Amino acid sequence: MKLKVTLLLLALCAGCILYLTQHKEEQVEQTLFKNPISHSAPKKILQHTYSVTIESAVLAENKAVITHSSLSWHMHLGNTQVNQGLLTDIVFMNNGKPQPLTPQLPFTFNRRGTEISQVDLLALPSEHTLNVLPNILNLMSFSEQSTLTFNDAHGKKTYSYNRLGDQISRHLESRQLHSASAINDEQERWSMTLTNHDTPVEVSYSSENLWENNALRYQVIQKVHITRLNHQSTPLIAVSHDHNATLTKASQSPVAREITGPEALQDAILELKTSLDPLLAKHIGKHLLSEYDLSELVALIEEDPTASSAIIYALQKEQSPLAEQMLTDLLSTEQVNIQTKQKLLIALGRFGASSNISFNALATIADKPNSPLAKTALLNLGSMAKFTPQQQASVETFLLNSLNGEQHLGTAILAVGNSKIPHLLPTVAKLLQHPHADIQRDAVKLLSTEPHYHAQIITALLKNPTVQSVDVFARTLSDSGVVLNQQSKSRLRNLLNSTDNPIIKKRLKTLGVG
Repeated sequence: MKLKVTLLLLALCAGCILYLTQHKEEQVEQTLFKNPISHSAPKKILQHTYSVTIESAVLAENKAVITHSSLSWHMHLGNTQVNQGLLTDIVFMNNGKPQPLTPQLPFTFNRRGTEISQVDLLALPSEHTLNVLPNILNLMSFSEQSTLTFNDAHGKKTYSYNRLGDQISRHLESRQLHSASAINDEQERWSMTLTNHDTPVEVSYSSENLWENNALRYQVIQKVHITRLNHQSTPLIAVSHDHNATLTKASQSPVAREITGPEALQDAILELKTSLDPLLAKHIGKHLLSEYDLSELVALIEEDPTASSAIIYALQKEQSPLAEQMLTDLLSTEQVNIQTKQKLLIALGRFGASSNISFNALATIADKPNSPLAKTALLNLGSMAKFTPQQQASVETFLLNSLNGEQHLGTAILAVGNSKIPHLLPTVAKLLQHPHADIQRDAVKLLSTEPHYHAQIITALLKNPTVQSVDVFARTLSDSGVVLNQQSKSRLRNLLNSTDNPIIKKRLKTLGVG
């Protein structure tokens, strides 16, 4: 996974948001707050109280735990037409260390039968850890009459629900991922136990997601447990629509501090591993550049290989020409191992202030046919296109040449996807007729979300209907939410009727071809 994406992933886990993080629900009408109740007159209403615990962890490919966080609270839910809610006893732990959060959080929500909707966090800042709350309330929703659709940071999912006595189970009917989502595979488990009055008494949820980007893979695990408590009612107060606007997210990183020596540097690097604070990273990067030359920096990485990601991240965040030069110098140093060089390539591909120094370093390695780093360099060369028009022009020329050759052709197609350069798509479309099935599959995957290219894709599938190309076409369309037009379905019906392959038939039927 690219360094920047990896760091973002760890930061999300530290905030207990991860793949559960949801875009804010529709706001409750402002008229609800035209006549707020005085703060001096708490209004006690009938309510249910739940204990909520969220455990999140990120594991490396070797199953080693990279980071872990735990978030818990008591949740008091009122029972009126427009309900008030309150979180109390909020505890947030990141890698075993307590993190400061607000002692309580009021909110409002609506009920539609057994579904909780229109959650309003009262102007809570979007980066705050407790923005996970609407997703927890989604886990407490169900419907026996219809499917329910929930949105999160990676897309949207639609579920159907089945009841057997006091037990509710659910089935994933469809999932549409955003194109930028890093999720490659996902497994979910959810169950609910009800009281005699159809209110949840216990909800259990767990998920395992594989985050994959380039050559690196991470496993994200999350568990949520919700239990109803026999708890004395807590006073709920009607508050203004922006009550939570001034709250800030938890942070254990200092704004800036002076690093006075090797011991202070080690402490700062250790803190950066868990906090991933960009200001702290920039401060460390500046110190490294002023106090360490190339050989000393190599020795520092060799002394503690686990610190290499934090050191590279610090240099990347420093964003000066000197930092860019140091990253490229480390890349060309023989003492630096392959794994660390992969991280350096990723950092250079994400170096916002990059110049021809970064481009040339990546291009030189990408041009080496037998280099174990060539594919990583090519992928991150594509990512570099977004920073400046000059870089985009250089990347476009390089990738065009790559697409017209045979060296690392599949990786070149993926790099085009990273580059977001539309002018390269017609060249990719020519590869739909490539004799190698892997190349055709990669071209199909990239172009599937572009309806303009569906006719060419279907022509290629009719001519050479491989299982992997049909499969990736169907899956990409399903994840992206792009729908085939009737003419495309009609053409694919010819393939459905002529093939004997059960997998191809099954995938075509998921597209509405039949």
